[in-house]
Amino acid sequence: MATLATIVAVAALIGAAASWIAGAMFFMRTLSSGRNGRQILFAAVAWPFAARRMTGNAALHSAKVNKALVAFFTCLMVAAAATSLATNLSRLSR
Repeated sequence: MATLATIVAVAALIGAAASWIAGAMFFMRTLSSGRNGRQILFAAVAWPFAARRMTGNAALHSAKVNKALVAFFTCLMVAAAATSLATNLSRLSR
């Protein structure tokens, strides 16, 4: 069981890395599709507050960034839980 939990933890970390890369790509697309320089600066500094004010093509990409962030934090939580389970199970078997 500890091996299975380790596999889940590694898979979750790989998923977190993939969602981080996807989020960074969508964030760059959001910044490049913004027309207003002030809007781009605001998005780079305070993303949670700027995402709702995006319009046009930037709004579509900002929604994808938010989904990638949710996936990233979900993968991190699953990885932490699986790591905790793996360490507890490996300690019990000794």
